[in-house]
Amino acid sequence: MTMTSPLDPRADLRPRGNDEETVSERVIDLITTMTAAVVRQDPPRVVSRRPGPHGAGPVDVPAVDEVLDRVRELWWQRLDPEDRLAVHVAALHRSPRPTPVSEVVAACRLAAACGRPVRLPEFTSMTLGSVKPGLRGTWSAEVGTRPYGIGHIGEYGSIRAANAAVWDTIETNRETLRDRMRAASPLLAGVAGRGWEEPQVSVWASAEQRDEDDAELVTMHQIAHRARVGVSLADRWRAEHAAFPAPETGTSLWYWPLVERWLADTGRLPADGPAADRPDLPRDSGY
Repeated sequence: MTMTSPLDPRADLRPRGNDEETVSERVIDLITTMTAAVVRQDPPRVVSRRPGPHGAGPVDVPAVDEVLDRVRELWWQRLDPEDRLAVHVAALHRSPRPTPVSEVVAACRLAAACGRPVRLPEFTSMTLGSVKPGLRGTWSAEVGTRPYGIGHIGEYGSIRAANAAVWDTIETNRETLRDRMRAASPLLAGVAGRGWEEPQVSVWASAEQRDEDDAELVTMHQIAHRARVGVSLADRWRAEHAAFPAPETGTSLWYWPLVERWLADTGRLPADGPAADRPDLPRDSGY
């Protein structure tokens, strides 16, 4: 990027050596110059008037947020796409806090403007999840916000199993995005390697329900998944075999040790053991 304007950020920020203090002074000078430019162009709103020094006339106090917004916009306009990505990533690295996923998405979109597109999962499928009471004692696990994201991912027999499925699904989506970022750009790889903010997962359960939660209770969804078969086949086993364990009274839940024993006795337990309760993720509906 070649510019002759006195407000060229890269020209003003380009250090003439390794003197960090000199660079900082040049940044301050640049911000001062840009602030004066935006104020001359369109005077900002005045939020108050205070007396000047040594009895001088009143001094207008401008709206600082408005001035800063204009300076930021002017700075942004004078950067090409590569510089915008570099500035954005540098700002993320300077922050000691976990990186918001929204800022990760912004970095990916800036990279796309540089010719390095990244296919993004739905934003809410990486940030939101919930565990809610289902029918007949079950617990429903959901990720994202309908109609976006993944939505419903399964029915579980315990709060812990449903909660684990939600967190696992969100983390899988995040790892998918991290891999795509590492493949797209070294700058994005740096963002992918940072710690990201925790997702917001809500569990709609009372203290009593949490205390009484039994991880050995499973739904037909879980039985099928652990046996590595479809839900319709697992449900047919229940209907056609009298020895298949009965559900817990008044619920759609089964006691897993009894089901596991029946699967083993009838030769239906997978040779390498039951599958973990990790959900089968739907096809990635990125954008």
